[in-house]
Amino acid sequence: MIKIKAKSLSPEAFRKYGVYQDLLDDASMGRNCINPSGFFPDLIALNFASTTLPSVCCCSVSKQERNIVRSMEAHQYTCEGLLPIDGDVIIFVGTLPPTGLTVETLEAFVIPKGTFVKLNPLIVHGTQYCVDMQRTHILCMLPERTFRNDKIGRILDDENDMAEIVL
Repeated sequence: MIKIKAKSLSPEAFRKYGVYQDLLDDASMGRNCINPSGFFPDLIALNFASTTLPSVCCCSVSKQERNIVRSMEAHQYTCEGLLPIDGDVIIFVGTLPPTGLTVETLEAFVIPKGTFVKLNPLIVHGTQYCVDMQRTHILCMLPERTFRNDKIGRILDDENDMAEIVL
């Protein structure tokens, strides 16, 4: 099992996987959109394809003794949006090599609560992990039924194929 060190979020480190925006930082939002205060429209555009409607989902995750990557997925045609609501989380992301889903390409990032993350299509990802809270809720934005109609997935049964994420 390999170990992956979770790092702080930065535009440079995260750029190849997508973009993010701290939704609790008015000054940053003002710099990133056409309206400098109060209402901050169109901060991040999400391509949800044209076949299904956008949906709001909620992931409820509990703090684990160890943050083990036991499964992973990617979406071929759509992006995914994540927003930790009530606590900081760790996410893992990676590129999808021609050989299929593997932990070898993964990186991990600490996502502060209130920070919206957009994952581009074909970015490997999976469950989120609590940093400090015993339970954290994450708003997840996807087209309806993506978990059935646009999911490349892999469950890792062999411990040698898994990864552990550490702070």
